[in-house]
Amino acid sequence: MFERFTSDARAVVVQAQQQARRLGHGYVGCEHLLLAVALGETSAGAALRDLGLTPATVERTLLNVVGTPAGALDCDALAVIGIDVDLVRQKVEAVFGVQALAREPRGHGWGRRRSCRAGGGHLPFTPRAKRCLEQSLREALVLGDRHIGCEHIALALAGMRDGVAPQILRAVGVPAVRVRAEVHDSYRQAG
Repeated sequence: MFERFTSDARAVVVQAQQQARRLGHGYVGCEHLLLAVALGETSAGAALRDLGLTPATVERTLLNVVGTPAGALDCDALAVIGIDVDLVRQKVEAVFGVQALAREPRGHGWGRRRSCRAGGGHLPFTPRAKRCLEQSLREALVLGDRHIGCEHIALALAGMRDGVAPQILRAVGVPAVRVRAEVHDSYRQAG
């Protein structure tokens, strides 16, 4: 399916992963896809921003709904007193090996790697985010397109019935049908 994604749509998926990592979330959900579309310089991104779904608004609402992981707060607190956790991690890994902090010694349950900022590694997509990306293919087929673009991802996000993305739309006061209409209009104008 990803071979059908346009370069902009692929960039949205990559951006969603980056945003999830930056926010300290250990997964990529529809909320991260919504944030990535809002950040994009595409007609779909512009349509979302015109509706008030700006990156700042989406992120603020996302954090209100999902929260900030404790690890991210810990990293911020340590940064205030001058401790750069990423630098500490780099030094530990230089001495003890890559991902030395990721191992769980003797079943104690501590030591799971938490990234404070950007970091490497794969973040899994939630089942709902996977369904959303599959739905973007269906949206493209309905419109008669052979490719999957950002507009199809935005339409799929607006069609989600449950999860964080619809909660964000409701919290901002933007009905999903309005998102769909605006994205369709911007798609027609761009095409």
